[in-house]
Amino acid sequence: MNTRKINLALTAGLINKNTNGNALVAVKDLMNAFADEAGRFLGLKPLGNAQIGNAVRESYALSYENCTLNVDLVSHPQAKRQTIQRFQLR
Repeated sequence: MNTRKINLALTAGLINKNTNGNALVAVKDLMNAFADEAGRFLGLKPLGNAQIGNAVRESYALSYENCTLNVDLVSHPQAKRQTIQRFQLR
C-alpha cells in the first residue's frame, strides 16, 4: 500500500472539496478511490472529544481492511462548520 500517495491525495482532495456538510463523509468519499489498496470500509469508531472554546475537537478512527485512518476534526456548532485538523494513515 502506497501511504504517501494516499496521504497526498487526501490532502489535495480535502483542500479542493467543499466540506460544508459532514467532513467525515468527505474523507470517506475520498478514501473510496483507494479501495483496491485500503480495502473495504469496516466502520467508524469515535476516539474522544474535547471542548476548545466555542468549538469541539473530535477524534475518529475509520477502519479499512488493510489500514486505519485516524482523523481529528474541529466542529464549530454555531457556524455549522467542520474542519479537518489532522489525519494519520496507519
